[in-house]
Amino acid sequence: MTNRILIIGAGHAAIRAALAIREAGHEGPVTIIADEGSELPYERPPLSKWSDDAVTCALPIVPIEQLNAANVERIAGKVISLDTGNKQLVLSDGSQWAYSKLLLATGANARQLPPATNGDTAIHYLRDIADTVKLKQAASVARQAVIIGGGFIGLELAASLRAAGVAVHVVEAADRLLSRAVSMEVSRIVQQIHQRHEVQFSFDVAIEEIMSQPCTVKLSNGTTITTDMIIAGIGSLASTELAQQAGLAVSNGIVVDSHLRSSDPDIYAAGDCCAFPLYGPGGQATRLESWQAAGDQGEIAGHNMVAQTARSYIKSPWFWSEQYDHVLQVAGLPSTQMQLVQRSYDETHHITFGLNTDGTLGYACGIAPGLKIAKDIRLATKLIEKAVPISKDALCDPSIALKSLR
Repeated sequence: MTNRILIIGAGHAAIRAALAIREAGHEGPVTIIADEGSELPYERPPLSKWSDDAVTCALPIVPIEQLNAANVERIAGKVISLDTGNKQLVLSDGSQWAYSKLLLATGANARQLPPATNGDTAIHYLRDIADTVKLKQAASVARQAVIIGGGFIGLELAASLRAAGVAVHVVEAADRLLSRAVSMEVSRIVQQIHQRHEVQFSFDVAIEEIMSQPCTVKLSNGTTITTDMIIAGIGSLASTELAQQAGLAVSNGIVVDSHLRSSDPDIYAAGDCCAFPLYGPGGQATRLESWQAAGDQGEIAGHNMVAQTARSYIKSPWFWSEQYDHVLQVAGLPSTQMQLVQRSYDETHHITFGLNTDGTLGYACGIAPGLKIAKDIRLATKLIEKAVPISKDALCDPSIALKSLR
């Protein structure tokens, strides 16, 4: 019987898991299998942040020497079936791989526009470095671009395209930017920053039709936009096909417990592909698309696959995004039951806090030039995890240091 641990995927969760498996004392084989990125596992966040003169290259998650020193085997291949009964994978080349424990770190796929909407028009999506190369090639000859979706990816690409001298028009179905992630106040600041860089916006509209000759986007309000390239950043779908085929529990992601273990006790999942209980056992099932969460979950899953004592994933969600020379950060998750409290230092340095019904802090989002916001959100994260009631008046007052509220 094999003692091999297999990891499907080569992203942040996968690499952190492989190293954690070694740190937990596993001496048997550890093998990463992925159809993209396995040779040199690279970071995904930089893919949406570039300029016209920047060289497109992979930024390694860790030095390749570190993976070699840990004896982490990397195989380029596509897994086409998972037999949980026999604990075996089959790759597209016909090879079979047995495992003792398996980690699914399959990530997520870009949500696609309906084929009826765009017909034969080329639409750019962003998930890997090949997509970035295609985007930059198109941008090098484009004068104008339409970005469908005013979320993190769409706005980061808008900033990158403006740095490359391309005119940008962002089309958003909601009535404001980042509506599911940040407050109205922070959303307004983000929009103003982009407008200062001459980005145009259309809100509360749907895409009616995309035509290729010439390349135009027709909106539900009657507006027609002529463009040279179209990018869709309309969210993602967890990559769960393999898990579903194998009969694992799936609901907006591969369902896992607080130990990141799936409905099969020898199979774990981590990163964008999994739905986990927020803040530990009994928490709301949540799926995050977060670099930080992927790495933390990978480490915990790797540890739990080997160690005698399991750890729970209970960390507060944390996100960040670069918007030109400003940084936006979010801690926790917002809900409609929260009372929102505003703290403003100046017109571009602002934080929104979300208080739970019991007076504890559950959420914070903020934006500021450079790294000014980092300390505030770091302290907010600690307050969320401490889970003690906090004065609304103190949160509002920028003269009161957040660290004094702990």
